[in-house]
Amino acid sequence: MKRSEIWMADLPFLKESTLKCGRRPVVIVSDDQSIEDNSCVSVVPLTKNLESRQLPTHVLLCSRYLDYPSRALCEQVTTLDKTRLVRCIGYVEDPFDRFAINRALSAQFHLASTQMIYVQEDDNYGYYWNV
Repeated sequence: MKRSEIWMADLPFLKESTLKCGRRPVVIVSDDQSIEDNSCVSVVPLTKNLESRQLPTHVLLCSRYLDYPSRALCEQVTTLDKTRLVRCIGYVEDPFDRFAINRALSAQFHLASTQMIYVQEDDNYGYYWNV
């Protein structure tokens, strides 16, 4: 289990939430050390609904690991117990897509836009863009 992997997950029903429940793809956004040390991971759910309004917290993903183009909903970042992750179906392979997810998360959490951007080599997926 690593950051930027795409997993099928069983999202729980939350009574008064707009977060869709059920089995759906998610992108892991926790850092690798946190994933290793904890029983929970932070994820961003994906949707195939491309008709809704595009927000700064949305990222369009067209991956060979997805059955259809999907939108990462970074405003709906949530924490799941690892037991809710069913199976790994791939990873976000394009470094620009990983960068875009990081930028959308920065927008969601109002992180300083003046942060230094750098590229770090990643043993698993080539390059990892940090924001």
